[in-house]
Amino acid sequence: MITVKDIKPIPKYMLAIIKRKDKQRYSVPCGNSRFYSYLAVWKGELTKVTVAVRHKYNKWYCKQVAVHSLRSDISYVKDLCFYQIAGYIVGWHDVGASKEQKHFEDGVWYENQYPSMFDPYAPVVNVEFLNRFPEYKYCPYQQYHGTDILHFLRLYEEYPQMEYLYKSGLGNYATSVMILRQMKKDKSFHKWLVANKYFDLTCGRCYCDVILRAYKKHKPLKELQAFEERKRKLCGDYYYKRIKPIFKKGVQGEYKRFFDYIDKHDISFYTYQDYIQACIYLNLDIHDDKIRYPHDFKRWHDIRTEEESVLRQEEERKLKREQAQQLRKEKRKLIKDFMNAAKKYLPLDGFTEDEHYAVFIAKSPAELIKEGNALSHCVGRGTYERRMANEESLIFFVRKMDDLQTPFVTIEYSLKKKQVLQCYAYNNTKPDEKVLNFVNNKWLPHTNQQIQQIAA
Repeated sequence: MITVKDIKPIPKYMLAIIKRKDKQRYSVPCGNSRFYSYLAVWKGELTKVTVAVRHKYNKWYCKQVAVHSLRSDISYVKDLCFYQIAGYIVGWHDVGASKEQKHFEDGVWYENQYPSMFDPYAPVVNVEFLNRFPEYKYCPYQQYHGTDILHFLRLYEEYPQMEYLYKSGLGNYATSVMILRQMKKDKSFHKWLVANKYFDLTCGRCYCDVILRAYKKHKPLKELQAFEERKRKLCGDYYYKRIKPIFKKGVQGEYKRFFDYIDKHDISFYTYQDYIQACIYLNLDIHDDKIRYPHDFKRWHDIRTEEESVLRQEEERKLKREQAQQLRKEKRKLIKDFMNAAKKYLPLDGFTEDEHYAVFIAKSPAELIKEGNALSHCVGRGTYERRMANEESLIFFVRKMDDLQTPFVTIEYSLKKKQVLQCYAYNNTKPDEKVLNFVNNKWLPHTNQQIQQIAA
């Protein structure tokens, strides 16, 4: 098994090959990190070395970041970190391509128990190196375009039958353990694949489990594949959950029966799900075949959807009546609580210790609305009546002594803070200094003193 001591630096000739390959892919300098790999034999073991490459300051940089070997479950990683969203991040401080040293960058090779985690996609630049190994003489590694060449070689050693798949134009299934296992167990399976080869199979579109099912049950592959595609499309549809209850658990042939039914009656999946939703809303037994598969679908679809519409309208009317009753009940309670609060603090009403102004407490929500309309502000249209009903704040009206009936200035007073929260005249404008002086220096001290007496 390879250890850290066996890791060798990148040979000069290999560095030149990597640089040439990278220049072919990126004729213009690119600052992003990318990966390449090369094969070597260290300590008698086939090894894949992954290197990171990037351009910085018009200079090309390359460094080793991962080492994987064919016979070991342990890999070695250096200055490489993986994030679920950002992907692989490389530390470049040690080669001078980065001014800041990243937290994971220390230049030390670490053992990694999960080789596949730190194995970024890195094209092998010297795949012809495998020509040196007689055991891979017939291995179709030249046709492999995956991300893990070592995994491919291990798979070939266990299932050399993959060679036949590539030669038969079925290379898309060459790494499927399910297919390879069946080929190893049953030699006639490959002949069946060749005999049933068609476009979807050569393009790799057929599902492996469908292929095996068609072979073992002697059924047409095209029909099974088409049915499975339709089934998976249905199951992946957002609206599938709406008709899912109609399928009886543990009963075979439910999906086939469903597809046969909608094909026979020439109806769309969405039309059928409207019908089923109506049946569910009407509390009908959708497991009853007469309900889920009616003889005259169009007629029963119209009947059930009309019944659903009538029932929904009735329930909506009932709900609106209940909501209206609830609102009236809440409104009556709000008015009652408001007037109780006004009654409790009635001693604050009619403050006239000034020759110019008088202050009155709001005695009903209607007075708030009248005040807000007259002064064009939000009293009477916001939450002020609820605040007063809950005794969070009190609303007072400032009037001129020579015109006590005309709205002039509105005050919101906090019972908790014992201070004026708002004091506004017409259109939320600030009252003149004379009014503010009256409110803060005469009315407020008197109100605080009265509040203490009421609380006591």
